[in-house]
Amino acid sequence: MESTGRRLPSAPVLVGLSAALVATALWGFTFLGPVAVDPVNIYYLVLGRYAVFGLMSAVVLAARPGRLRALGVPGFLKALHLGVVGYIGFYLLLSMAASVGGGVLASTMTGLIPVMVSLISNGIEKVFPWRSGLLPIGVIAGGLFLVNGGTSSLGTAGDGRDQLLGAALGFAACVAWSYFVIANRIILRRAATAPDNSTWTACIGIGACCGSLVLLPLAESAEGTSPFADAGTLGPFLAWCAALAVLGSWCATWFWNIASKRLPATVMGPVIGMEAVFGAFFYLVWEQRMPTPQEFWGALLVIGGVFFSFFVFDRARIDRSTRPTSSGQSRR
Repeated sequence: MESTGRRLPSAPVLVGLSAALVATALWGFTFLGPVAVDPVNIYYLVLGRYAVFGLMSAVVLAARPGRLRALGVPGFLKALHLGVVGYIGFYLLLSMAASVGGGVLASTMTGLIPVMVSLISNGIEKVFPWRSGLLPIGVIAGGLFLVNGGTSSLGTAGDGRDQLLGAALGFAACVAWSYFVIANRIILRRAATAPDNSTWTACIGIGACCGSLVLLPLAESAEGTSPFADAGTLGPFLAWCAALAVLGSWCATWFWNIASKRLPATVMGPVIGMEAVFGAFFYLVWEQRMPTPQEFWGALLVIGGVFFSFFVFDRARIDRSTRPTSSGQSRR
């Protein structure tokens, strides 16, 4: 029987979209970390955050040894490498891009991530026609450009060689995070038995914790205050490490894994753009100021582009489900 009305988005799709938005909001919260602990060396903050994340993960795995055995060594290693590449690889490359080419250039480069994820994923999954998918991606990219500084980002300090190297490092950081998003989803969707979410999150946490150890020499040599300088510095530092680990690492990864099982990466790519919007929102609350017109309109473009991309995906899903089969009947 032919459908008499437009089908609503399926429950798994809506759950996936909601989970992805929660995850990006929690990742956006982590933008406050460096500002909140200033002038503490930011590398110490990253080490502290992932040390807590790793400790939480170890406790979860120790409490559920059967789930870890069910995952197996190959599955554990897959999750481990995602934690190293997606969290530490991305952060290290982005930090290097900021130090060489400037923070504005580095943050602006992250606007490539939604575009990368969507284009690569659509090449793999072919969720929507290229022509219909380019418009929402372009809207999101334009919004991120405005949120991250707009035309002022083109005038970042530094000579041309530094700018080129900074852009290359920023591009590599985008590749690292895009790889995490796409590979994580493929592994979760194609596994014969879907890994338990808490166990998978914990294994990623172990990888991030182990990978963060490479930052120890940078923490000791970089500029900034040590968190152990005095009790007044150590207390807030430890509190922020715990908050970033629980909310920005554990909970964000847990929700993102839920989304990875229910949404195509072509839709998850645009949703990643919301991380910058949430980050800007939290930063504005921290500074107790209203957004500039450029920040406001950039955020609106990102939000509109995200939901537009969701509409495009949902329409493509309906078109596939109603396409006649070989017997001439509509698919249910």
